[in-house]
Amino acid sequence: MSLDVRKHALSQSSGFSNSDLTDEFPDAKDQWKTLRKKVRVRAEKQSARNVFGDAAKKGNVYRWGVAASQQGPCSEWWEVLSRLATNSALSKKQISRIDFDQQVQRISQRLSHVNNSVVDETELVVLTAALPGLIDHLDYRKWWDLIGELHRYREMVLEAADPASASALIVGGEVGLTFAWCLRDLPSCARLQESAFESVAQWCKHEEDSIASAISGGINTRLGCASLIRCRSLIEGTTRRKFRKQLINVLADLATWTTALTMHTGGSAFSTASAKDVKDDTAKSGLLHAVVQCDPDTLKPAMGAARGETQSGGRLAWEISLPEAVHHCDQSKIAVLMPQWDVRRGRVHLDYSQKNFRVEVFAGKSTIVSGDWETSIEHDGSELQPQSEWISTCEYSDDDVHYLEFEQSWTGRMILQRQVLVIRDDRCVMLADSVLPAGSQTDRPGSSEIRYSCRLPIPQTTTANPEEETREVMFGEKKSQCMMIPLSASEWRVGQTSATLRVTDDHHLLLTANSKGALYAPLWMDMQRRRLKRKRTWRQLTVADELRIVGKAEAVGYRVQAGSEQWMLYRSLGQSRCRSVMGKHLVADFYAARFHASDGSFEEVVTVDEDDMA
Repeated sequence: MSLDVRKHALSQSSGFSNSDLTDEFPDAKDQWKTLRKKVRVRAEKQSARNVFGDAAKKGNVYRWGVAASQQGPCSEWWEVLSRLATNSALSKKQISRIDFDQQVQRISQRLSHVNNSVVDETELVVLTAALPGLIDHLDYRKWWDLIGELHRYREMVLEAADPASASALIVGGEVGLTFAWCLRDLPSCARLQESAFESVAQWCKHEEDSIASAISGGINTRLGCASLIRCRSLIEGTTRRKFRKQLINVLADLATWTTALTMHTGGSAFSTASAKDVKDDTAKSGLLHAVVQCDPDTLKPAMGAARGETQSGGRLAWEISLPEAVHHCDQSKIAVLMPQWDVRRGRVHLDYSQKNFRVEVFAGKSTIVSGDWETSIEHDGSELQPQSEWISTCEYSDDDVHYLEFEQSWTGRMILQRQVLVIRDDRCVMLADSVLPAGSQTDRPGSSEIRYSCRLPIPQTTTANPEEETREVMFGEKKSQCMMIPLSASEWRVGQTSATLRVTDDHHLLLTANSKGALYAPLWMDMQRRRLKRKRTWRQLTVADELRIVGKAEAVGYRVQAGSEQWMLYRSLGQSRCRSVMGKHLVADFYAARFHASDGSFEEVVTVDEDDMA
């Protein structure tokens, strides 16, 4: 259907013919005045405050999650549009700074295709809600054209988008519900209510896929959650329907993810938006308050602990039922690993949806690492390249540990395996890479040379101080907050070493290592402050196989000690054979344990064997 025909249909259904909407007829202005009056009366009668409550004040409800997603503050245009959408006060100065025609033209250019961002489609929601207010700022032709374009775009999305996509929820669901609410005097808009409700219901029906779509990348999670919360308010506030139990459960799950991705600053994981930028989320009637109301008994203490307002340890841990401390979605390829919900215990965020693996590591409220985990591999002098996406191959979690393992194929028939280990009570984290020949399970050291390096970005606000005589890096200026150890490197800076760790001029951690046949490069992080002043050491251990000492291309073992506390790590780089290390006989791909020197016993933390691999 052409735009002209579509405008004609809209006009006919609203009681105004297409010809009446031209200057060729003397009563056109009177007809337009009548429509404007109806729209204004409707906007006052069914105001945003009636639907969204205090969240509608100053347009706040239509700025939820925007700053976190676009990684910066909302623009003045968005501020004005959201206030128009909620019939909130605007000064003449604010209005004078906006070129409404130019902004509408910019948006109209995006409506010819359906591959818009989640932020762009959220802007369409606000634009739709602002149509009653824009009626005073746009020529009636442009106002009508805009309605037609939005209707056409919504139909395109419903035809092209997956029912579980963010577009199906935001455009198919919320835009339709908003049309039916704020422009109910136009029958063509009122009729969208049924299909919009069905879009929301279908989105919730595909629960697993829908939530994976909403949380993909991390930074858009709040936009999806905000849209579903507003959809619930529109459905329950403007229709006789109620959110069914299944829809409420999906909203609670998405709200839990939103809480898990919330930082102590009020910002979101993987977003550079500041605490000031996200003020619409953290306000008294902001998004985070609305998120908690989705499941108050569980999410109120979890949000308080995640933001450092309350502690989740001690009595609180058994007085309330907190969500799981690990959240991993291998469909969206995102994970949050927390020793506890209390932000003071630190946390790890992972996003492996791109070839460059993204990681954020926190020691309490301090950011230690944040950004792309960049990797470089050379094999016999040839630089290799990744040639597949990351896949999750192993996942394990209990009261003691969170463990995730990933894999990526590289050129030269090599495999990069990545491990992330969080020992919860000990407040230790290990990030480790293994470089292995694809399909080769030999236990004999290979002759091929492997050179490996990785770069981990350190925030500019974080101080990293390499130790003078040993190879640790200490984080924190006045009080140390974290110690990082390159386990495959020699402890002392003097003498030979096959691995190094240093801080670069551009504020990155650079870990380099080399080996033959296969390689293992682990980084050990201790975030327990009371241990950082104690004497410490680490050693590479001897690994034996049938009275034969094996090379580091077959299997490696490490011991880490801080004061009286010790840990032992073992990693097989070939076949899972029975080997011994520190007197412990193991048949495993990976093993981590606490070592008690008083009686020589091992307290297992995690064991991974071939059966555990995906």
